[in-house]
Amino acid sequence: MEQTMPTTSSNDPADPPPPGDRREFLKATACCILGGICVIPPVIASVVVVTAPLRKAGAGGVKVALATLDALPEGGEPRLFEVVVERTDAWTRHDRSAVGSVFLQRSGPREVRAFNASCPHLGCAVEWRAEKTEYFCPCHESSFTKEGTVNHPSPAARGLDALPVEISEAGEIAVVFQNFKAGVSAKIPVA
Repeated sequence: MEQTMPTTSSNDPADPPPPGDRREFLKATACCILGGICVIPPVIASVVVVTAPLRKAGAGGVKVALATLDALPEGGEPRLFEVVVERTDAWTRHDRSAVGSVFLQRSGPREVRAFNASCPHLGCAVEWRAEKTEYFCPCHESSFTKEGTVNHPSPAARGLDALPVEISEAGEIAVVFQNFKAGVSAKIPVA
């Protein structure tokens, strides 16, 4: 009688896997690596494009041409100008619309003062009172001097918010318009 030797399958981890299994593993690994390399650039580009509006600097204001030196008599009364701009909020572009108002006053041949027309107390619209030569907020009766400082007693914690003015060689007056946080003593820009 012929004896056959039983075949035993070794489960020894030191034994190498069969060549077919190794080849399949290497193919799958290579596909994952190459696929990942192909997917990463579009994903990064998408993230950069989607988050770009959120990374823009919000502070700094917007430069707006409002008048010319000829429109403001030297030493005259402050005049109110509406600020109309085209805005972009994150991903939405808005048509030209009013975003605020500015008082301009010419104090010298090429010197112009600009104040945001929002009251620093609670943001109400400030008006100019020629008979008292002062700025006045009718909401809570804050008043300000011609130079924009607070007349005390007043509920406003700070004076009117002065804005940077640029005058071109041709005499065009541009203001860097920006709103500021109301109700605080510090001049904090609002994005």
